Amino acid sequence: MARKKKLLSEQPTHLVKHYEMGVDGHVITKGDIIKIYGQHGTKFKFDCLVTNTNNGVQWIDCFELYNGIIQSWRSFRPDMVKRIPKRRKRVNRN
Repeated sequence: MARKKKLLSEQPTHLVKHYEMGVDGHVITKGDIIKIYGQHGTKFKFDCLVTNTNNGVQWIDCFELYNGIIQSWRSFRPDMVKRIPKRRKRVNRN
């Protein structure tokens, strides 16, 4: 008779994820396109803001975009985020 597989119980974690964050009075949510200071010409897709509750360190997780395609996963400090303004709809005034 085969051995039964042990079910792994969910471990408590000290990392807390927040899927939105404020930058310059604006809210960035998961999936928004952002830029990072010091990363010339590269855009990123925001995933989450992570906080380590043991020592209070924060960082953001995001995906690097190349020609609109997700390439790699990167992490940065929250103070390096530069918001890209969303385009407004064009108004026809006739």
